[in-house]
Amino acid sequence: MHKIDTISALREATEPGVITRSMLVSLAIDQGPKKEGGRLFIQDGIELDKLEEIRIEFLKILNIDHLWLLKSLVKLSLSHNVIQRIENLDELCHLKELNLSFNNIKIMENLNNLHQLEILLLYSNEISIVQNISDLKKLIILNIGKNKIDDWEHVVYLHDFKSLKSLNTCDNPCTKIDGYLDYLFAFMPQLTYCQYKMISENERQSAIDKHYRIISNLKENEAKIQTELELQQEFENKTLLLFASYVEHLDEDYLFQQIFSSDKVAGRTLSTINENTQNAFEEYKKSFVAMCHELCELGLQENDRRTEEIRLFETAVNEGKTNMQNEARRIVNKVLEKRTTIFANIKDEMEILVKKQEQEVESVIAKTRELFNEFNDLLSKTQNQLMSKEIILHEQIVDINEVFRMNITAMVNSFLETARENFSLLRNAEKEYNNIIELVLQSLSDFENEAFLKDLCCDNDTLATILTASHETHLQVIDNREKHMINRLNNWLKEYINRLFADENKRNRQQIVEISHFFEYQHQQLNLISSPQQLGLAGIDLDDDDILEN
Repeated sequence: MHKIDTISALREATEPGVITRSMLVSLAIDQGPKKEGGRLFIQDGIELDKLEEIRIEFLKILNIDHLWLLKSLVKLSLSHNVIQRIENLDELCHLKELNLSFNNIKIMENLNNLHQLEILLLYSNEISIVQNISDLKKLIILNIGKNKIDDWEHVVYLHDFKSLKSLNTCDNPCTKIDGYLDYLFAFMPQLTYCQYKMISENERQSAIDKHYRIISNLKENEAKIQTELELQQEFENKTLLLFASYVEHLDEDYLFQQIFSSDKVAGRTLSTINENTQNAFEEYKKSFVAMCHELCELGLQENDRRTEEIRLFETAVNEGKTNMQNEARRIVNKVLEKRTTIFANIKDEMEILVKKQEQEVESVIAKTRELFNEFNDLLSKTQNQLMSKEIILHEQIVDINEVFRMNITAMVNSFLETARENFSLLRNAEKEYNNIIELVLQSLSDFENEAFLKDLCCDNDTLATILTASHETHLQVIDNREKHMINRLNNWLKEYINRLFADENKRNRQQIVEISHFFEYQHQQLNLISSPQQLGLAGIDLDDDDILEN
């Protein structure tokens, strides 16, 4: 009653309200179960983080706050308040329905993190632009009626909301302009309802006919954008694949361009001395790019081999784990079934003691002791059985891991050896090109040499130094790319193998702990049932207090 009075007082307040924890608790109780269900609801404690629905309405709320406490919220109503700004909703990642109608909101903002939102109600606010909801891909119902939207731009904006089925824009200035609904029906074919009325096929077709040319252009643009997106996605997928194969930027002429981008002046200038150097440059580029492409293809093939090896390895290991789990489950179920039978028999035997003559007590106690020993022996035997199976599985997985380690290491080393040979060929190509440039320079006439040296701003001795430095720069780029590939692949191999053995050791320890805990619990249950008080037989006088102890 106190909580309900609190809500009434909040609604009758004249000053703007503030959302607080105590308010949320009061609302949860007020809107929660009634009678006995309500009593239990309060008795169990109000867990705000598990609340899925709440209505914070007619409370003159000015600012949205403290809703981070309601992390599981699915449905939220903040209607009929004086809220001016949408904010502090980012934590409500499960929210599917949000009602902000009848407030003073001017800007649609801070909603894009609500990715699960399906219903958004903003009726009767002061919004002039529909914006900042482009990430709400699951939106089905949108109500922006009775706001200050005066143009038709929102139609084009909402065109991409493919899940949107119901839209209400009534009582906005934009709806008073002739042709609005036709424009809306034509550009938003995904809608089923508009202004809460079903759109008829005749209305839709008539609208499409009126805007046929514009719609055709729109579809053409959409198709073009879709093609661009697909190409971009294809490019990104290819980039990721090349990176995973350790041959990124080797499919095109990137490495070749990188060589000369680090040596722009001397490298490019030396390649344009005359026709001979230009031809040598083109041949060098063609040969270099072809070798890079060959190395790239090799990397992709080796990546496929490694992936298949990993798949086969994981299949074998998972199969062993699954078989062990199934066998362990069968054994444990058998123990539990046997426990039920033995415990029932123990209880029966102990209850018989109430009716037996004193001279017959010993035989009943002996039978009870026999049942206890039977279950205790079963526990010991089964625990040893499960531990043995886990030890065998662990040893098998370790052996499989070791075989896999040797196989995958051999694969990596084989690939890297071939890659080194390819990089060696790239260095040889660079040396051949450098020799050609050197020979061309030596064969230049004095006039040609003088003009060339003038362009390069140096003399003969300096030119020789520049040529050597240029060649070393090119080789350094090739060496760096080789080292980058080798280091990345070796690091991946080391980390993968280490993680493999560490994960198996962790799994093994967890299994041993689980087995131990299970049997400790069974022993505890056995010890508990050894006490007549646990069976409601406290009046039975057993001659030996420890005779039924485990």
